[in-house]
Amino acid sequence: MTDTLIQKTVFLAAPPETVWRFLTEADKLGTWFHPADADMTEGADYMLRNGADGDPMCWGKVREMTPPTHMVWDFTVGPMDGMMTTVEWRLAPAPGGTRLTLSHAGLPAVKEAFGLVMALDKGWHDFLRNLHETATTDYSATIIVPAKPMAAKTAIFDQMDQWWSSKVAKTDSGARIEFGNSHVEFAFSEGDRKGDYVWACTDANMIIEDVADATEWQGTSLRWRITDIGEGSRITLTHQGLNADLECLDVCTRGWQHFFEDSLKAHLSGGEPSPETR
Repeated sequence: MTDTLIQKTVFLAAPPETVWRFLTEADKLGTWFHPADADMTEGADYMLRNGADGDPMCWGKVREMTPPTHMVWDFTVGPMDGMMTTVEWRLAPAPGGTRLTLSHAGLPAVKEAFGLVMALDKGWHDFLRNLHETATTDYSATIIVPAKPMAAKTAIFDQMDQWWSSKVAKTDSGARIEFGNSHVEFAFSEGDRKGDYVWACTDANMIIEDVADATEWQGTSLRWRITDIGEGSRITLTHQGLNADLECLDVCTRGWQHFFEDSLKAHLSGGEPSPETR
């Protein structure tokens, strides 16, 4: 009999339309789960891969899609030896965001399979925790690099002058970064789990054309997550507060695309970073 069910519900600070994109778009799936070969499409097979080496991690077929409220996958992973199970996603509006429910059905209800069930249960718990932090209307992006987590942390905290700005003044508990006549100051702290770090912006004077308030960054925070993926690291940066409420959203998003997604990635991958030098 195959009737074991894993079911989990999380509340996400983003509307269902945004959460749906994180469940269906190939690049966004890679920020919290595994990179996909293509966007999820009803009736199509899918393949999710290891972000480090590209090996298959889980695969199946998208059986049903009703954007942005309901989706059903056939689902298997390597240890299941080809046995197909069912993963169902249900999204509903909630005050301030979305209630997301995952149901993973069709798992073996025998003692010999309990280790597999526990591994899947823990996996979904960890992945949904990732989604809780990445499915947001704030700027958020993930890079995969060959550097190990300690080297990645060192680059982020101690080598900002090599990938972000050549003008960095470190303190015991933070840093001041300058870009021409602009600057930001951060206070560093540990996150609530290993590999998580929070940089609270305590002062900002970002002089940007057509942006009236140069202090918009003040009160926002950078949340870093560094995850060991065996052959390297997955690094997620979420700029909490950088969203449509800020006039600088477009300019600052392009800035992070350059400095984080391109320059830091190059620095940690043996390429040529391009920090600000003014």
